[in-house]
Formats: sequence, structure tokens, C-alpha cells
Amino acid sequence: MLDAMTIIRNLARAVGATVCLVVVAALAVASCSDGTDQSVQDQPAAASEQQVQQEQQSADQSVARQSSPQEQSAQANQSADEPSPQSEQQQPRQHEQSAQDEPTEPTERTDSDQSAVASAQDQESEQEEQVVSLPVGTVTFLPLEATETAEGIPIIRDGEVPQYFGLDWGTIWGIRLIELDELSQGAGRDAIPAINGPRYWTLEEASQVYTDNVPLVYVNVNGDVRGFPLEILTWHEIVNDTVGGVPVAITYCPLCNTAIAFEAQIGEEVYVFGVSGLLRNSDLVMYDRNTESLWQQSSGRAIVGTMVGARLRYVPAPVVTVGQLRSAFPDALVMSRDTGWYRAYGQNPYQGYDNPEYGGPYGFFFDRDSIDERLPPAERVVSIEGPSGAAIAYAWSTLEQEMVVHDRFDGLDLVVFWTPGALSILDSGIMRDSREIGTTAVFESKLDGQMLTFIVNSADDSRQTFVDQETGTVWDIFGRGIEGELAGSQLTRVIHSDHFWFAWQAFHPDTEVVSLIPRADGADDS
Repeated sequence: MLDAMTIIRNLARAVGATVCLVVVAALAVASCSDGTDQSVQDQPAAASEQQVQQEQQSADQSVARQSSPQEQSAQANQSADEPSPQSEQQQPRQHEQSAQDEPTEPTERTDSDQSAVASAQDQESEQEEQVVSLPVGTVTFLPLEATETAEGIPIIRDGEVPQYFGLDWGTIWGIRLIELDELSQGAGRDAIPAINGPRYWTLEEASQVYTDNVPLVYVNVNGDVRGFPLEILTWHEIVNDTVGGVPVAITYCPLCNTAIAFEAQIGEEVYVFGVSGLLRNSDLVMYDRNTESLWQQSSGRAIVGTMVGARLRYVPAPVVTVGQLRSAFPDALVMSRDTGWYRAYGQNPYQGYDNPEYGGPYGFFFDRDSIDERLPPAERVVSIEGPSGAAIAYAWSTLEQEMVVHDRFDGLDLVVFWTPGALSILDSGIMRDSREIGTTAVFESKLDGQMLTFIVNSADDSRQTFVDQETGTVWDIFGRGIEGELAGSQLTRVIHSDHFWFAWQAFHPDTEVVSLIPRADGADDS
């Protein structure tokens, strides 16, 4: 698999998008076939891949029966038949024939002529209203007459369908927030297999496989602490599970370096997500198996299908190391490599992708000429969407130098931490040989009404902790007071993700930037 991905990347750069896409298609077929002898886990134990496929087929067949109890009032009662294509073709011919029969000199319209014109106009209007055809019983998240989402995003309603993908899907393409040409196909649907109900190791078991600097996604829901290694997520991109009694989807897009977790329940309905194989701005596009709607991973918004208008609730999901997790939560569980799929865990199919000089998006998935030049394309940024929707990005290079950055953004007093140690998952072909890039965290700097000012803990040679100047309390990367006056306290976490710059600016072109890197005009952002 690693060699295949390397061939793909080289072909894309040397030959161009067309040849590479052919190879990607071949890889997708191979990826689907190589799992036929493998098994996937039943929740919580492993099940066969055949069972998973049967469950997916069953879910696909029940699309028309799915409904969101939250939106029962939005049921579509459309039962009118669509106009016959044959009659639509005959109609222009009839008008042409009438035009030939008319006298060449102007004549006054008769009552019958005016009635015919009015009838044709009414028929054309009725056809336009019926352009979005929904299966009987289909329920939409928003009422059919809604023209925009609660966030004010316009809703497109038409009869357009994609030409090159999704032709046999149950997705309702005529309800969406984007144009279909914004989507590109990177692989077949489910060619990158999501994991459902994974098995877990104890940290002691995980430590027999992983060194302390291995990165993983940290999730803590109601005191239930889990770690999801990026070396596994790179090959699967989505994990569906229940943590702390809450259904969640843990996601990672290696092309954008975005690790993001969501609550998977909306109202009474629990949604199960898969990898659609589609990309938008090089970012993972998920689909739910309940309605086959498409969801943007970077925002958690439904962008195509009956769930348009819905947005998944974020679950904090910072990237930390195995060593950091063990130090803070020794009883945490770590997702096991026993996934039921044969993949080269520990190897990187995107070798060199995050190279600071030439890394970044593949040209056939992203318009490199559109990248904002305030930062290099593959610069990592701590990215935050504020309460008002405003966006800000803190350049990773700045954080490596400062380790602590205080700021006020969108009404919040923030502190951004950076600690060394974590390996890059997208550097070397073998993860253990990759360079260190560190980890980040963002918290509110005010605790119980008291503003705290943080600095690096000079007494910690490992540079893993911080001290507030007001009380002298020592804090870790999880925002826990571990020593001093405020020991046992917890800072309020601000949800963030670690994007590549090109990906963040693509979805947030008006984002603020905090960076020490000189801009083209010679000034620095601050």
C-alpha cells in the first residue's frame, strides 16, 4: 500500500492529474478487494467484513424509511409525477409548427391564444417547482420551503446530479449548500474503510507497541478517556464508537492534517459515518449511512442531501502523545491495531506530505495558485472558530518559538500552549523515523473570574508544563493544575484543530493570522 501511494504521488507530480486519477481508481479497487479476507469488529467485538458490508447494504436500503424525530414536521408530501421527457420534447415542435402556420403580418391574439400561453406558463412553473424529486416518505432536516440554513447559508435546490460519481447512491443531490463541481473524487466510497466499535488496549499494552512520542487523538467524554493513534486513523479516517455514553465520530483527514471529533447523535437519531471518497478543498467528505447525506469534515456541516441545515456538535479532540496521556490518565484506553483490516500501521502512505518547503496539497485535489501567501501551504496552524463564527490561525512556527501565546479573540481571553515531543505522522515513510513537531492546546486564561498569565515552567527540563504567575500553580498540556495553589483545577478548553494552512484558509479566507513570519510587505502579524 505504501509503495502504491508513493507511485501515485510521483505520477501526479510528473505526469499530471489525469494519469494519477486512473491509478487512484485502480488503487481504490485494490483497496476494496484486499479486505475481502479480513474481518471487521462487531461492537464491541470483531465481526467479519462481510457482515459490515451487509449492514451497510441494509442501511442503504432503508434510506427512504429514515427520519429525524427532531424534524417530523418537515416531511415531504410530494406525490406529483414528473413531466414526461417525451412531452417536453414534443412541446417545442408544436410551438415551431404553430409559428410556421401563423400569417407573416402581425395579428391580434385571440382569447384562445392567450389561454394557451397562460397554460404553458403555468405548466413551466409547475415543472420548476417539481425539479427536486424526493422519494415518498423522505424526511428533510429543514422544511422544503427553507431557502437558507440557520447560519444564513443559501440552500441550492435543483435537479442537478453528478456526472462521474455517486450515480447509484441514495444521496439527494438536489438539496445542497455547494456546487457539485466543488467535489472531486479521490477514491471509491468506503474504499477507505471506517472502523465501527474498535477494540482497545490498556496503556500498558499500548506501551509495548508505541513509544512515548507517538501521536494520538485524545477524547475525554464524561471521564471516559480514549486515545486514537494517528497511525491507524491515517488508514481509516473515521471511527464510530460510544465514549462516556455518547455516540461519537472520531475523524482525521491526512490531506488537511485535521483531527476532529463530533457527537454523532442528532435528536434521537444516531448517525453512523463512512468515507465517501470525495474531497472538497482537499478535505474529507463524510457520508452518513442513515440518509447518505454528505458532510464536510472540517466543519461538521451537512453539505448535500436531506440533512442539509444540520451541523454536528464538536467534541474536544486535541492531538497528544502516548507519554502525555499516560502521565495524566494512566487508566485511559488506546485503540488497538486489531482493527479487522490488514493495513501497514506505522507506515505513512503520504511520505513527505508535510515537508515545509515543497509539501502541501496535491494539485489535482486543490488549486495551489489560490493559496493565501501569508503562510507556507504546509505550515501547521492552531485554528479556532469563535462563537460568532470569526476565525483565527496561530502559526505553528510561532508557537514553537514562544511555547505560550496569550490573546483575546472574539470575546475570549485565550492561552495557546505548545509542547515538544510528538512525531509527525506525515513526514517519513516510517513513522518512528519522522521529525518531531510537538503538540498544542488552547484554553481560556480566566479561571473562576481570575485572569492568569502563563509562562513555561523553567523547572521542567522536559518542557511539558507551564506556570501561572499569579499563583505559581503548575499546569500540564491538558489544562490540569497539577501542583501548587490551584492543584486539582481544570482550565476551560477552547475547541481547536491543527490544520495545514492551505486547508484552513480555503474554508476561512478572512481568517486572522498570528505569526512571527515576515509578510511580503515586510510587516509582521501580531
